[in-house]
Amino acid sequence: MLDVRLPGLSGLDLQRTLATAQLTLPIIFLTGYGDIPMTVRAMKAGAVEFLTKPFRDQDLLDAIQQALECDRVGRHQRAALAGLRQRYDALTPASGT
Repeated sequence: MLDVRLPGLSGLDLQRTLATAQLTLPIIFLTGYGDIPMTVRAMKAGAVEFLTKPFRDQDLLDAIQQALECDRVGRHQRAALAGLRQRYDALTPASGT
């Protein structure tokens, strides 16, 4: 979970830094300072949810459940891709005729 306003670096900047470093973490924004452009920016960059304070407990629980599911699916896809790359790298080149 990130807040839009963090000391020294905004949550949106941190989200961009994580993406640039190819660290795929599901992000839920919790903030009292959000607006529509900020929400759109966060969601387009892959945030799972953008909740503004005050929010209902159930909304946060739902967002956490969604983030966990996104993470599970992403880890499964990355593992499958790594397996495919490993098999591809193990192939021997065909002999030319």
